Amino acid sequence: MRRTWRTVVVAAVALVAMPAAAAPAMPVASVEPGVQRLLPRPVEAVATGRAPFALGEGSHIVARGAARQVGDYLGDLLRPATGYRLPVTARSPRRGDIVLDLGPGKAPEGHAAEGYRLVTDERSATISADTPAGLFLGVQTFRQLLPAWAESRTRVSAVWQAQAARISDYPRFAYRGVMLDVARSYLTVAEIKRYIDTAVLFKVNTLHLHLTDDQAWRIAVTTPGDNPSGLDYDALTRVGSLGGADVYGNGNPLGTGPAIRGYYTQRDYAEVVAHAKARFVTVVPEIDGPGHTNAALASIPRLNPDGVAKPMNTTADVGYSTLDANSPVTYEFLRTVFSQLAALTPGPYLHIGGDEALVTGHDNYLTYLRQLLPEVARLGKLPMGWNEYAAVDLPPGAVIQFWRGSTLADVLKQVSRGAKVVMSPAGTTYIDQKYDPSSPIGLSWACRNACDFDRYYDWQPVRDGLTESDVIGVTAPLWSETVRGLAQAQWLSYPRLVSIAEVGWTPQAGRNLPDFTARLSSLGSRLTIAGVNFRPSPAVPWTTDITAPTQHTRTLRGEVARFTAPSATTPLATLTYGDGTTADVPVTPTTPAGPLAAPGLWKVTTPDHRYPHLGTYKATLTITTPTGVATTHFTIHAHH
Repeated sequence: MRRTWRTVVVAAVALVAMPAAAAPAMPVASVEPGVQRLLPRPVEAVATGRAPFALGEGSHIVARGAARQVGDYLGDLLRPATGYRLPVTARSPRRGDIVLDLGPGKAPEGHAAEGYRLVTDERSATISADTPAGLFLGVQTFRQLLPAWAESRTRVSAVWQAQAARISDYPRFAYRGVMLDVARSYLTVAEIKRYIDTAVLFKVNTLHLHLTDDQAWRIAVTTPGDNPSGLDYDALTRVGSLGGADVYGNGNPLGTGPAIRGYYTQRDYAEVVAHAKARFVTVVPEIDGPGHTNAALASIPRLNPDGVAKPMNTTADVGYSTLDANSPVTYEFLRTVFSQLAALTPGPYLHIGGDEALVTGHDNYLTYLRQLLPEVARLGKLPMGWNEYAAVDLPPGAVIQFWRGSTLADVLKQVSRGAKVVMSPAGTTYIDQKYDPSSPIGLSWACRNACDFDRYYDWQPVRDGLTESDVIGVTAPLWSETVRGLAQAQWLSYPRLVSIAEVGWTPQAGRNLPDFTARLSSLGSRLTIAGVNFRPSPAVPWTTDITAPTQHTRTLRGEVARFTAPSATTPLATLTYGDGTTADVPVTPTTPAGPLAAPGLWKVTTPDHRYPHLGTYKATLTITTPTGVATTHFTIHAHH
């Protein structure tokens, strides 16, 4: 391991996605959705000033041929919140339709693989791309143009409009990843799928799964028919899956409880891969070696020179284990493992680890890599490894995951021979680090004291003698010594993963921190409504979004509205009933907040208020939070 429901707004701002000089000192609490809130920041996004696109009951999603998959995905996204049918059809586009226009030459020139164009106006919302992947990325931008309530999994009363805009967009880097360490603490298949579904909103397109380590082995390997050494591969999960990072080496507890145990059957793994593929995410599986291998050594005694199984490790300690680089059994074992993973993984890479092999010995380390690399090539895959593995000559196209600078000379040598680099410098990409010393979970060896989203945003991935063409992307590793389940993984990830996603997507010249901070402000509402946990950074002026449906009653009572307020512990609600009466009314959280949970959604209730006369009344609800004031209006039909 790398160590140790209706939304009404009160104000609008300039609607062209240009860098801001600074975040406003006291922003309004809610702003009109638009291009100025997009994450990551597009290459070009202009508000045209035309009437907005309106999604309605009669809207269709027009998607022909290979665009149908993306159309089905978009329909599944939008139906729960809108309640609309949104059929996916091949009909000619009509007013109010979402059009997925797929074909050669549709993307910005020179960016066919993932580029897209998006045009919204009063007639339609049209996403154009050369590839389904480009359409999918355009969909992520389009959903951010809609109100945050579009993320709701239950129906919301809202005006479903998207600002009229013209967007031309494509990524800086082709590889934009996040790494989940499921070895030290397990995540279920459902949790990984849920994590993917949130990450793609920010155009993350690679999931690196750290499947094995000193603490545990999480992927099932079936015993092959040809098994010369009689290795018990079932023991990898029967024994190796029972470990986890429970305590520090000194016995002090890690995290909020013991690490979560479990493993993935090959069917489980295939399910994750299929889910990722449907969202245009490439899975990169990692089997670490020759160090970080204690779980394998504890599971299969024959992997040890003395034939005696090592004890399982439930601490965070690493750097003490190694496979035997001079044993034929080692390579028989690795051939079986990597062959099965390669067959299950359609992506181009197999990650072979290579880091912190502290007891292997340099010559043995080189022997290990020289034996393993041809096996990876034989499987039709490109090798990927942590930057220590640049000590050996790598084949062209091999990928070095750069996490620390001690082997920079080796990295540059291999780049000169055709290797590529994915940047994961620990101090600015490791999202397992504490936000600050008070964080209840996280480590602090790579980033100390101030490790908020700004630290993870304000860095340059092309550096240290590398050129733009040498670097294929960035990855944010989430090591799991202190992570216990999805909610905690999300809390450490957001908003910092969004920072790294923009580093990977947006050209360097198009990025600046004050502009990014301003655009983050509406993210809290979107994540809250989607049920995604996050840390509401005190540096962000989080906005409030309110939904208040029309009422049909003479006596108004109970819940009348819901709202988001990520920064608030005690928001205030004032209700003007529309008949000359105003009162402060109760607000209560719909989910409990805590040190590892954002405040979430709030609901507004009113004591019984009877209107004196039949008729229609316009009520006004005002929410006051530490970052501003938000107001919405809703109608009461007092006709009975």
